Amino acid sequence: MTTPNLLPGNRFRAYRGDGTAQQNWAFICLATSITLTLTNAFEDATVPDCDDPLAIPVRKSIMSSTAWGGRIAGQVDATRLAKLRADAGSQTPIPYRFLVDQTAANGGGAWIGNVFVENLEITKNNNGIVSFTCQFRGDGPLTWTDATA
Repeated sequence: MTTPNLLPGNRFRAYRGDGTAQQNWAFICLATSITLTLTNAFEDATVPDCDDPLAIPVRKSIMSSTAWGGRIAGQVDATRLAKLRADAGSQTPIPYRFLVDQTAANGGGAWIGNVFVENLEITKNNNGIVSFTCQFRGDGPLTWTDATA
């Protein structure tokens, strides 16, 4: 039996781009939880069997659009929170990169796309560490690039 090579959590990371032509990526070290959601929308039609008019028609689906989004969450470092606050107030999308840190042979690569922040929530419980959740929506395509090695 072949067992899968499970991906450790520190091998799936989020990076924020600076928007320059060279695109410098900064690791979002605050994010201890990352969710990336890919969504497909479909239009459906009920299609009869032309060879058997008495057969129950079946659903036929056509993909009509794709969308993506997700969230990052973690603990707050007030000095690093400024970038997330700026993203939450931005009227232009911000480039983000979601890295699967493995070789190409092991499924590694990265998704890259622009995001708008839908909401940024800052919380604390009792006198514990302050936490955040940043919900985002993709703007335009989310592209995948295989790792180089």
